[in-house]
Amino acid sequence: MDTNHPINFKPVTGTNKSGAIRLQIEAAILDNIFQPGDRLPSERELQEAFKTSRGSVREALGALKQKGLLEARKGARGGYYIREMDINDTIDQLAVMIKHQQMPLAKLLEFQYAMDQAVLAAAVTNGKPADIDQLDAMADELVLLCQARDPDYEQISAIDKNLNLLMVKMTENPFFEWMMRSVQLTFRSYEFVVYQTPSVRTAIAQNWKNVALALRERNFQRATRLYGHWYVLLEQCLCKQFGHKVFEQKTVQPCVSDTQN
Repeated sequence: MDTNHPINFKPVTGTNKSGAIRLQIEAAILDNIFQPGDRLPSERELQEAFKTSRGSVREALGALKQKGLLEARKGARGGYYIREMDINDTIDQLAVMIKHQQMPLAKLLEFQYAMDQAVLAAAVTNGKPADIDQLDAMADELVLLCQARDPDYEQISAIDKNLNLLMVKMTENPFFEWMMRSVQLTFRSYEFVVYQTPSVRTAIAQNWKNVALALRERNFQRATRLYGHWYVLLEQCLCKQFGHKVFEQKTVQPCVSDTQN
């Protein structure tokens, strides 16, 4: 739809005029002056409002489009429209950014462990009995899958993912869920190495059972020790698979199919 909002933008000055334009438009979007689906004023109108060149306006609009706040449409009713924000797009972008930075694996795991500690604390406090029952039932299913002679790794991976997402759901804090999804997209493939090791996967599955019990007892210290044990097993598996230097190097890209037995 067209916007009927008056143009209240202020003229820009200084050397970085496109940046100043971008900040004003972004502030208007975040303050809900412009709603998703609204069309921005035309480039000419924006040029007059900001008292600057068409080039500066276009550069600012292009930056906002790249940021995901605007979308360009063609045709008789073309122009720049406010884009509906999708949290999944943001999660994907964050995961891509983390991968692009090629951080050493030790730094990635250090961050995840710190986040898991916060998730545990909130889950112990806020976890509902029904959610803990569900976690326990999923852990039972994981134990059976991990004990199978020919494990279904795809199903194991799905349950493991859902166990982690259920944990963050119990925190009742959406920020944890957003960050956990980003973490999973970034380096869950490393963590899955533990399930490819026969001598370890049953221990990991049982560890989830024990975590469910610790949550039921509201025992944060025990839950923390169990998570710490999981990270010790993960480090051992990664060192065996890739060598000790893996923690100092840029991230590698393990393939699940390459590590299956």
